[in-house]
Amino acid sequence: MDPSTREQIETWNLLMRLQTQILLQVEHEFDKAGVLGYRSYEVLVALMQAEGQQLRLSDLADRVGLSRSGLTRMVDRLEKDGLLRRDRSPLDGRGINAHLNEPGREAVRRAWPTYRACVEHWLGHTLDAPDREFLRQICRRLMKIPDRGLESQEVWD
Repeated sequence: MDPSTREQIETWNLLMRLQTQILLQVEHEFDKAGVLGYRSYEVLVALMQAEGQQLRLSDLADRVGLSRSGLTRMVDRLEKDGLLRRDRSPLDGRGINAHLNEPGREAVRRAWPTYRACVEHWLGHTLDAPDREFLRQICRRLMKIPDRGLESQEVWD
């Protein structure tokens, strides 16, 4: 194997291991804190950040990186728990929209300190501001996302 391929594979493996390690730790911290699960948190935050705090289910699945069937199961649980509601899209009547409600917003507010602590653990205590900026640039480049500066995340305050 040539050195370039070997280096790419090592980088890939480290990236995948880091992702797994972070997700396991974050899920553990959410469980320990007694708040909703991390994946549920991601879904509710995506709704909280959306215009009108609602999204078509297919768009929501894309935003949180879940399959359509995985998101449907997640939304079934969140709706059963009273954290969101679903209805037919008023635009075409075929699509289904998920709407965040007040109990869902409150669940996000309760989980926010745990989320913030996890972010600080992984990034705030380990990387300085220039390192974090470099990491954001790499992530945007890999995801083909234009650099728009820091995106506002003040939905939790």
